[in-house]
Amino acid sequence: MRPFKIVNDRGFQSLIKTGCSEHYIPSLSIVSYDVKKILIKCQERIACLLQICHCHEIDETIQLNHTYQNYGGKLNFMMDAWTSPNHKAYVTVSVHFKVDRKMVTMLLDLVEVAQSHRGLNLTIAFAKILDDFEISDKVSCCTHDEGEYY
Repeated sequence: MRPFKIVNDRGFQSLIKTGCSEHYIPSLSIVSYDVKKILIKCQERIACLLQICHCHEIDETIQLNHTYQNYGGKLNFMMDAWTSPNHKAYVTVSVHFKVDRKMVTMLLDLVEVAQSHRGLNLTIAFAKILDDFEISDKVSCCTHDEGEYY
């Protein structure tokens, strides 16, 4: 939960190099690039898993478990909204479904919401996430962190 610039902090570098002084610490730009690349790959895998359609080409190093590929049922969603100490409004959307009698839960996204947690702003953010993952047609229900159903 630290900003990427932590890699430039002398205290952090000293801690990482304790006991292994030759350890390479990547630059801020490399860490930022790698984290964003990993996020995009994870989102592609989750989108592929949740869509009924045929998956796009996926790097063979990250093949999906065949049990979960192309989930054909409806999906349940939960939203959790809060305001940060710097007065920015955020919402997370997670998806929930069952496969082989086991509950599967995944965080789809965390986004900043324009202005406030009003119903319209949450709806716009939720609809965009559904569109990004191409699963708008698979919604069974959505609940907010306070238990309200939509």
